Amino acid sequence: MKIFSFDPSEYREQYEAQGWIHIPNGMTAEFLGELQEFMARSLAETKLDQFAIKGKKEQSLYDFPDSTDFPGEIFDVVSGVCGLNRPTMTLSERHIQAYDPDANPEPDAHKDRYPSQISLGFSISIPAESRLVLYPYDHRSLNPFNSAATFQRSLQPHELPDVALQDAREVVLDDQDGDVVMFPGSTTWHLRRRAANAVNLYVKMNDFDCDPLGEDPSTETRRTQTLAILEESGANGLGSRVPLVSRRLDFVSRQIGRQGAETLHVCLYGSEQMGLTQPQFDMIRLIDGVRTLQSVVDTIAQEGHPRELVETDARVLIDRGVVDLVE
Repeated sequence: MKIFSFDPSEYREQYEAQGWIHIPNGMTAEFLGELQEFMARSLAETKLDQFAIKGKKEQSLYDFPDSTDFPGEIFDVVSGVCGLNRPTMTLSERHIQAYDPDANPEPDAHKDRYPSQISLGFSISIPAESRLVLYPYDHRSLNPFNSAATFQRSLQPHELPDVALQDAREVVLDDQDGDVVMFPGSTTWHLRRRAANAVNLYVKMNDFDCDPLGEDPSTETRRTQTLAILEESGANGLGSRVPLVSRRLDFVSRQIGRQGAETLHVCLYGSEQMGLTQPQFDMIRLIDGVRTLQSVVDTIAQEGHPRELVETDARVLIDRGVVDLVE
């Protein structure tokens, strides 16, 4: 089953020129039918209560059918239109959003979580009066957090969307069933106006290996392979591997208490914070997907930390899921 009905090369220049794209009938009729059947068949069964926004919308995890080339076709099309680096593309979200009948008709705008370098929207069932509104030309700072709400709480009063966007230029999209939209979700304020009873699918992605929700099919595979490597390797058998910071990393922090005491922490999305040693903190910041683990350990040991302790610290990070390993 093909997902898209268009040639991405036909829309590349338009996307580059305006920074967003709306493609009427961008889905194949077959895929739109599959989405509508899914909505009717299993929306309740796959509801994600932790992402529900009371009085606005519910979200459900969407599993693409085996008959589609997923995520390959999506990566091919989005890289072709939006210019992302195809070999490093990573899925970060795949949620069907069903708006409540009493959804606020004039909600505040929001920005998607940090991994939403590109937000790809599939319009499934859109009421005639509903509109998608983008603000692609103003206030394009990045949401550096893994939730829209955390970003909102970080803003100063004059930066909040109901203030900052008063004079901003709106792009109002009259999307309809079967349409496709793409835009930089983590840097673009956007909202759905008169959203009651609207249903769409948003698939979000990036080309910097970030998947905090663990919704890319390859994320769990990488973790499973890492644990196998860790179990099979002897005390000195990991040095030639290349470490990668976990796709599920939320943040690394340095906390200063009231008495001035500093502590270091790391957090995987949806998990409790874990304490870090200084070598572990430095290690996370040194990992670049190119250096081997041995090279990273050597660099930190040269700063005066005992090599044996640095190697132990590395294995702890790997064991706890903060770091993964590849060839």
